[in-house]
Amino acid sequence: MKNIKDYCSLFFILCGLSMFNAQNAVDSISKTAQFDCKITQTKQKMHNKYFVSAPELRLRANNQSYVYALFQLGKRENKVFMYIRILDKNVCIKKDQILDIQCLNGKVVSYKNDFHVNCDGIFVKKFNAKEIKNLSQSEMSIIKIYTYQKNYEFLLSRTQNYNINNQLHCLSAYKIKQS
Repeated sequence: MKNIKDYCSLFFILCGLSMFNAQNAVDSISKTAQFDCKITQTKQKMHNKYFVSAPELRLRANNQSYVYALFQLGKRENKVFMYIRILDKNVCIKKDQILDIQCLNGKVVSYKNDFHVNCDGIFVKKFNAKEIKNLSQSEMSIIKIYTYQKNYEFLLSRTQNYNINNQLHCLSAYKIKQS
Protein backbone atom coordinates (compact mmCIF):
# COMPACT_ATOMS: atom_id res chain seq x y z
CA MET A 1 0.00 0.00 0.00
CA LYS A 2 2.99 2.28 0.54
CA ASN A 3 3.72 2.11 -3.20
CA ILE A 4 0.28 3.51 -4.00
CA LYS A 5 1.06 6.54 -1.84
CA ASP A 6 4.26 6.92 -3.82
CA TYR A 7 2.32 6.88 -7.07
CA CYS A 8 -0.05 9.52 -5.78
CA SER A 9 2.92 11.68 -4.87
CA LEU A 10 4.23 11.10 -8.37
CA PHE A 11 0.91 12.27 -9.76
CA PHE A 12 1.10 15.52 -7.81
CA ILE A 13 4.70 16.09 -8.85
CA LEU A 14 3.84 15.49 -12.48
CA CYS A 15 0.74 17.61 -12.53
CA GLY A 16 1.80 20.40 -10.21
CA LEU A 17 -1.75 21.64 -10.35
CA SER A 18 -3.11 21.14 -6.85
CA MET A 19 -4.73 24.57 -6.93
CA PHE A 20 -6.14 24.19 -10.45
CA ASN A 21 -9.05 26.48 -11.30
CA ALA A 22 -11.50 24.30 -13.22
CA GLN A 23 -13.59 27.19 -14.51
CA ASN A 24 -10.62 28.48 -16.50
CA ALA A 25 -9.67 25.05 -17.80
CA VAL A 26 -9.86 24.08 -21.41
CA ASP A 27 -10.37 20.46 -22.30
CA SER A 28 -8.11 18.76 -24.79
CA ILE A 29 -10.86 18.00 -27.33
CA SER A 30 -9.90 20.93 -29.54
CA LYS A 31 -6.17 20.17 -29.52
CA THR A 32 -4.60 18.40 -32.46
CA ALA A 33 -3.34 14.84 -32.25
CA GLN A 34 0.21 14.36 -31.03
CA PHE A 35 2.35 12.27 -33.36
CA ASP A 36 5.45 12.19 -31.20
CA CYS A 37 5.65 10.73 -27.74
CA LYS A 38 6.57 13.84 -25.74
CA ILE A 39 7.56 11.64 -22.82
CA THR A 40 9.28 13.51 -19.99
CA GLN A 41 11.88 12.02 -17.70
CA THR A 42 13.47 14.34 -15.19
CA LYS A 43 16.40 13.69 -12.90
CA GLN A 44 14.00 13.57 -9.97
CA LYS A 45 13.59 10.27 -8.20
CA MET A 46 10.82 8.95 -6.04
CA HIS A 47 12.17 6.64 -3.37
CA ASN A 48 15.37 6.20 -5.41
CA LYS A 49 13.52 5.18 -8.58
CA TYR A 50 13.21 7.12 -11.82
CA PHE A 51 9.87 7.76 -13.49
CA VAL A 52 8.55 9.13 -16.78
CA SER A 53 5.31 10.79 -17.72
CA ALA A 54 3.30 11.60 -20.81
CA PRO A 55 1.54 14.95 -21.28
CA GLU A 56 -1.68 15.34 -19.34
CA LEU A 57 -5.05 15.49 -21.04
CA ARG A 58 -7.91 17.55 -19.69
CA LEU A 59 -11.30 15.92 -19.89
CA ARG A 60 -14.56 17.78 -19.37
CA ALA A 61 -17.37 16.04 -17.53
CA ASN A 62 -20.40 15.49 -19.72
CA ASN A 63 -22.89 15.44 -16.87
CA GLN A 64 -21.50 18.35 -14.79
CA SER A 65 -20.88 21.95 -15.76
CA TYR A 66 -17.35 23.28 -15.32
CA VAL A 67 -15.97 20.04 -13.93
CA TYR A 68 -12.77 18.74 -15.43
CA ALA A 69 -10.43 15.85 -14.84
CA LEU A 70 -6.72 15.55 -15.43
CA PHE A 71 -5.84 12.31 -17.21
CA GLN A 72 -2.20 11.32 -17.30
CA LEU A 73 -0.21 8.20 -18.06
CA GLY A 74 3.15 7.50 -16.46
CA LYS A 75 5.68 4.76 -15.99
CA ARG A 76 7.75 3.65 -13.01
CA GLU A 77 9.65 0.39 -12.59
CA ASN A 78 8.52 -0.72 -16.05
CA LYS A 79 4.84 -0.52 -15.07
CA VAL A 80 2.43 1.84 -16.84
CA PHE A 81 0.00 3.76 -14.64
CA MET A 82 -3.11 5.78 -15.33
CA TYR A 83 -3.77 8.76 -13.05
CA ILE A 84 -7.08 10.60 -13.08
CA ARG A 85 -7.88 13.48 -10.79
CA ILE A 86 -11.38 14.94 -10.85
CA LEU A 87 -11.19 18.68 -10.23
CA ASP A 88 -14.29 19.12 -8.13
CA LYS A 89 -14.89 19.65 -4.43
CA ASN A 90 -15.07 16.64 -2.11
CA VAL A 91 -14.86 13.87 -4.67
CA CYS A 92 -14.41 10.82 -2.49
CA ILE A 93 -13.19 7.65 -4.15
CA LYS A 94 -12.58 4.49 -2.18
CA LYS A 95 -10.05 1.79 -2.89
CA ASP A 96 -11.45 -0.74 -5.35
CA GLN A 97 -13.97 1.84 -6.63
CA ILE A 98 -14.87 1.17 -10.25
CA LEU A 99 -13.96 3.09 -13.38
CA ASP A 100 -15.58 2.00 -16.64
CA ILE A 101 -14.13 2.62 -20.08
CA GLN A 102 -16.71 2.20 -22.81
CA CYS A 103 -15.57 1.59 -26.37
CA LEU A 104 -17.28 2.41 -29.65
CA ASN A 105 -17.87 -1.28 -30.35
CA GLY A 106 -19.98 -1.47 -27.16
CA LYS A 107 -17.38 -3.25 -25.05
CA VAL A 108 -17.10 -1.98 -21.45
CA VAL A 109 -13.92 -2.54 -19.46
CA SER A 110 -13.99 -2.00 -15.69
CA TYR A 111 -10.98 -1.18 -13.54
CA LYS A 112 -10.63 -0.95 -9.77
CA ASN A 113 -8.89 1.95 -8.06
CA ASP A 114 -5.44 0.93 -6.78
CA PHE A 115 -5.22 4.03 -4.60
CA HIS A 116 -6.42 4.28 -1.01
CA VAL A 117 -9.63 6.02 0.07
CA ASN A 118 -9.36 9.73 -0.70
CA CYS A 119 -11.55 12.78 -1.10
CA ASP A 120 -9.19 14.44 -3.58
CA GLY A 121 -10.78 12.79 -6.61
CA ILE A 122 -7.73 10.62 -7.37
CA PHE A 123 -8.05 7.37 -9.26
CA VAL A 124 -4.89 5.31 -9.94
CA LYS A 125 -4.65 2.14 -12.01
CA LYS A 126 -1.55 0.05 -12.67
CA PHE A 127 -1.86 -1.72 -16.03
CA ASN A 128 -0.49 -5.11 -16.95
CA ALA A 129 0.62 -5.91 -20.52
CA LYS A 130 -2.71 -7.53 -21.45
CA GLU A 131 -4.72 -4.50 -20.29
CA ILE A 132 -2.46 -2.15 -22.26
CA LYS A 133 -2.92 -4.25 -25.38
CA ASN A 134 -6.72 -4.37 -24.97
CA LEU A 135 -6.97 -0.62 -24.37
CA SER A 136 -4.72 0.32 -27.25
CA GLN A 137 -6.67 -1.89 -29.68
CA SER A 138 -10.04 -0.38 -28.75
CA GLU A 139 -11.45 3.00 -29.61
CA MET A 140 -12.51 4.48 -26.29
CA SER A 141 -15.56 6.72 -26.23
CA ILE A 142 -16.53 7.24 -22.57
CA ILE A 143 -14.78 7.11 -19.20
CA LYS A 144 -17.13 6.77 -16.22
CA ILE A 145 -15.95 7.16 -12.65
CA TYR A 146 -18.21 6.16 -9.79
CA THR A 147 -17.72 8.04 -6.52
CA TYR A 148 -19.52 8.20 -3.18
CA GLN A 149 -21.54 11.34 -3.96
CA LYS A 150 -22.07 11.26 -7.73
CA ASN A 151 -20.87 9.67 -10.91
CA TYR A 152 -18.78 11.42 -13.55
CA GLU A 153 -18.88 10.75 -17.27
CA PHE A 154 -16.18 11.99 -19.64
CA LEU A 155 -16.71 11.75 -23.40
CA LEU A 156 -13.56 11.19 -25.44
CA SER A 157 -13.03 12.64 -28.88
CA ARG A 158 -11.16 10.75 -31.59
CA THR A 159 -8.17 13.03 -31.01
CA GLN A 160 -8.11 12.31 -27.28
CA ASN A 161 -8.50 8.59 -27.96
CA TYR A 162 -5.61 8.69 -30.45
CA ASN A 163 -3.42 10.57 -27.96
CA ILE A 164 -4.16 8.06 -25.17
CA ASN A 165 -3.38 5.10 -27.45
CA ASN A 166 -0.21 6.80 -28.69
CA GLN A 167 0.91 7.48 -25.12
CA LEU A 168 0.22 3.87 -24.12
CA HIS A 169 2.39 2.61 -26.98
CA CYS A 170 5.14 5.11 -26.25
CA LEU A 171 5.27 4.38 -22.53
CA SER A 172 5.17 0.62 -23.09
CA ALA A 173 8.21 0.78 -25.35
CA TYR A 174 10.10 3.44 -23.38
CA LYS A 175 13.08 2.28 -21.36
CA ILE A 176 13.61 4.39 -18.25
CA LYS A 177 17.10 5.87 -18.24
CA GLN A 178 19.02 5.25 -15.05
CA SER A 179 21.23 8.32 -15.18
